[in-house]
Amino acid sequence: MKIGLYSITYRGVWYRGDAVDVSSLVRLAKEQGWEGLELDTERPHAAPMDLSADGRKRLRDLAGERGLPFCAVSPNCDLSSPVPVQREAMICYTRECIKLARDLGAPICKIFAAWRGITLYDGLATYDDTYAYNQYGYWKGDRRRFVLEALRELCKVAEDNGIVLAMQNHGPDIVNRYQDVLSLIEEVGSPAFKACMDINIEPEADSPEHARAMVVASGRLQIHSHFNGEFARRADGVVELVAGGYFDNGFWGRKVAYPAYVDALVASGYDGYMDWEFCHPALENGKPADINYVHEQTRLALEYMRALRADAVLRHNSAPAKARATLTGS
Repeated sequence: MKIGLYSITYRGVWYRGDAVDVSSLVRLAKEQGWEGLELDTERPHAAPMDLSADGRKRLRDLAGERGLPFCAVSPNCDLSSPVPVQREAMICYTRECIKLARDLGAPICKIFAAWRGITLYDGLATYDDTYAYNQYGYWKGDRRRFVLEALRELCKVAEDNGIVLAMQNHGPDIVNRYQDVLSLIEEVGSPAFKACMDINIEPEADSPEHARAMVVASGRLQIHSHFNGEFARRADGVVELVAGGYFDNGFWGRKVAYPAYVDALVASGYDGYMDWEFCHPALENGKPADINYVHEQTRLALEYMRALRADAVLRHNSAPAKARATLTGS
């Protein structure tokens, strides 16, 4: 398992201050110690319409020089709109992101089924507007079929460009749980369509049993993953996941079962990326924080995930073959 950084962390919408431009982010990610970089495809990062052929080559060359691969290109797409022109615009956007992934040497285009998006106030992002109501509440038909039709079209484009689409299990519409992703993969039936699983999104995210079941059920269909949250260093120096900042109440006030999840991934032989995303408002004492807060959380997140991986690798490298088979469900 490799550990990467998702550029949305530094897109300049979650904290007070400017975005880190993509070229600078390649350098920063390498300096911080990440093993890959996933590019968000909204401005001011890797929006396809802003990257010329020369710009793409320069970016790919820079990543190659730094020894930091682009592990994924990630459009924030909604393929479910009942309005044809909106749906077609999203299909066009995702097609361009597939081509961008090809040009940058990224093997994966990570997608959503029905991403609701964010809104910005004074440069800061919030989910409150887009998740407060169902924007398609007027539609009485089946939006899932729009997603299926779009996926079948996009998979052909992905196959032609040597890219694999990875659907993230991100609700609340159409895809709400990992089983929804696996069902879509089965129905689409393309070798270019697989899964990006994010345990933090699951209702049972704090359950070690659910974490293991999710990994076993996904099997080789899972080729990508994300993690997020808030972290702190204990008195003994160990970094731990905490229910703090934006995550201090409600649905998010849970200790996600990342130890069990990473353990199960390593046991299964998963060799994809686990990418860190700081994708929530940065808050200190209830007020918007600056980029230094995100820097600190990012450093702690990398240390936390490295420790989980190291523990899991040590455990399973020393485990008897029979025990490993039990852990992986094989």
